[in-house]
Amino acid sequence: MEAAESEIDAAVDEAYAKGYKAAMLRFAPELAAQKVITAAVQKELETQRKKQRLFWPAIGISVGISFAAGFCLHSLVTR
Repeated sequence: MEAAESEIDAAVDEAYAKGYKAAMLRFAPELAAQKVITAAVQKELETQRKKQRLFWPAIGISVGISFAAGFCLHSLVTR
């Protein structure tokens, strides 16, 4: 009985190994392509984050300058 169980375990392990290898060979190119796409998307995402990081401070600075210029012009006109 033990011999049959060990043969079954060996057969299962061998079949699993063959199936795993076959799946790896079949899907390896797709996995490599997905890794390249992921790297490109991560790079583009980082570029967009850098653009947004500078956008809001620029808006704040322009609003502040506009307010100051408007205040100065108002002071000059009302004199």
